[in-house]
Amino acid sequence: MEEKKREKSVDVLDRLFWTVQPPMGLVKGDYYRAENWFAPHFPGDKGYHGILEVVRRDGTLQMVEFNEINNPTYYIRRYQGVSKRLSDYGFLQATKERTAKSGVVLVNGLTHLEEQMVAENRLTGEFDLLTGASNSIKRSMLPLAEEIAGRLDKPSGQVYYGLSQAVEPGVTGRLQIVLEAGKIISCAYDEIFADRQEEIEDPELKPYYRQSKYHCPDYISTIGAGFNSIFDLLSARVLETQSLTDLTGLPFTEEPKRAKEWDNYLELARRMEDALAADGLR
Repeated sequence: MEEKKREKSVDVLDRLFWTVQPPMGLVKGDYYRAENWFAPHFPGDKGYHGILEVVRRDGTLQMVEFNEINNPTYYIRRYQGVSKRLSDYGFLQATKERTAKSGVVLVNGLTHLEEQMVAENRLTGEFDLLTGASNSIKRSMLPLAEEIAGRLDKPSGQVYYGLSQAVEPGVTGRLQIVLEAGKIISCAYDEIFADRQEEIEDPELKPYYRQSKYHCPDYISTIGAGFNSIFDLLSARVLETQSLTDLTGLPFTEEPKRAKEWDNYLELARRMEDALAADGLR
């Protein structure tokens, strides 16, 4: 049997640009979600995990966002189970010959299609797809969009609130919650680095551009524990207490070891509470 040859490494990063920035400000509306596993490597392999989230208000699409979690059996151990969108996976793609030919990475294809869907207020039909960044789109994003489109005429029973704002130069905080029957059933907080190093003021954070604290495999947290693990604890606490601002008992919330990320988070959480109260959900 012929041995599979490794793809030659190149460096075309200076020819590429992609953005990982979330929609700024407050986004809210009915929440629709669909997911699938696709493209397994071998019989019994789960494949790649595609997740499509759609927010719609008064008949108009407010947000369309696709995320892909890499196959847990991916051939590079470091990238098994990581977010292709918010890790440094795009930088890995920038070392591949096929990327040198196409001039795009996966995130380019995702944002290009998401923008079309929101601008044209539709999830199905013909779209312009970027050659070289459409494999996951064809196998996952478009089928999931068609599935959700079939449900849009009926209330989802779930409501989305997402809030993004700058928390320091070159870093954007993003808080997302989903409610059902007035109860928070999902809560996620992340901090996303700017698309360009020069936009990030702290020199220690510059290497993490186009990634997020939660999903970057190399991010060195100054909290005292992993950013992802700490904010997983927060998410569980919010679901338990239904309070976005009660940090009682959570680690690194007390001086002198209080993490600055808690203050970043609380600024968004208080604004989120105000938005919920204004809509009669608090």
